[in-house]
Amino acid sequence: MLKRKNRRVEMNRPIELQGSRGTSQGVVRDFSPGGCRVEQANAKVHCGMRLTLRISLQDRREPIEIKPAVVTWTDKDGFGVDFLALSQEARTRVKIVYDLLLEAQTTAETERVITLPSVAWK
Repeated sequence: MLKRKNRRVEMNRPIELQGSRGTSQGVVRDFSPGGCRVEQANAKVHCGMRLTLRISLQDRREPIEIKPAVVTWTDKDGFGVDFLALSQEARTRVKIVYDLLLEAQTTAETERVITLPSVAWK
């Protein structure tokens, strides 16, 4: 198994997928500058298939288009893709969103504060 170049970060964003079999919808569950995991039950994809991805990112601009992306693995609940080539604009947006998510998730783990309701002891 190849080691990933970047750590994946959790994500929960809608994605539109376009391939030779038409267009479908899914949800990005983890994300990095080099690829992502798409949750989609009964996905009609296979390893090596090339797709165009349109991911609605948190920066609230129009969806980012990534093409081509190649399917690298599949299972019953989804599949993984590698981004083969990104335009300069897409690369910049992906990196900004990735860095923000990575910082938020890293900070949440190391600086988490748990507040409990007041308890009256007798």
